[in-house]
Amino acid sequence: MKVKISILLLMIISISVNAQKGNYYLSKSVDVSIEEITPKVKEVLKKHGFGVVSESNMDQSLKEKLGDVVDMKPYKVIGACNAKIAHKIISVEENVAIFLPCKVILKYIDENKTEVVVVNPKIAMKAIKNPKAKEIINEVSEMFKTILSEI
Repeated sequence: MKVKISILLLMIISISVNAQKGNYYLSKSVDVSIEEITPKVKEVLKKHGFGVVSESNMDQSLKEKLGDVVDMKPYKVIGACNAKIAHKIISVEENVAIFLPCKVILKYIDENKTEVVVVNPKIAMKAIKNPKAKEIINEVSEMFKTILSEI
């Protein structure tokens, strides 16, 4: 039990440090393939009120459009939206939808390792000065840190 708690704390610290560097994203590596982690990512997003509104295999799409010049490792983009939060923030900052839906990227590292990357709204939406919107953006940033810790 003590080891599991220590590992969880290290993961949260790692995610927090990444966010403090000013990155527009938060990330975590997991020791499973993209195919194995995809359902888990969707499950955790759903648990936190996010629905999947789009999903694309960018590596395949780019290869279809550009042909053999593209030699990309598996790279999946999931568009996720929490309808309650989307409505709430659009109500106070109507042009914020330019940033929606929130993106989750699943990147192939090797056969049994995937990097899960989520947007860090606190940094990505820094240009928004509306205090009410900032509160919501900060809330979503914290949600994404929690989501990553649960994956």
